[in-house]
Amino acid sequence: MKKILAYLIVNGIALYLVTSILSPDFMITGGVKGYLITAFILGIVNTLVKPILKLLSLPLMILTLGLFSIVINMLMLGLGKYLINVFAFEGVAMEVAGTLTYLWAAILLSIFNMILHGVLRK
Repeated sequence: MKKILAYLIVNGIALYLVTSILSPDFMITGGVKGYLITAFILGIVNTLVKPILKLLSLPLMILTLGLFSIVINMLMLGLGKYLINVFAFEGVAMEVAGTLTYLWAAILLSIFNMILHGVLRK
């Protein structure tokens, strides 16, 4: 349970860093609660949907030497945004300006998560 909570907090921090860099094109409202709910939703989406998409897109992943994973990360952000809006958490919203913002957010989120999870493991 501690490990899950630690990863949730790390993902929330990574989301905060991404919003700090890409603001106003990428925004999460709701303060700390908004970042934690968004991190939770993205964590569930990445755990349940992402492995299936990676398996289905394996030929493209091989052909592009793994760069197609950025497109999958963009799709996971889009699905996360959709789910946050569907569940309509009070005071929590995720706004993304466009496709280029999804691209940069996916890249930055991957980098920050890799760095922060590496620090957490040590």
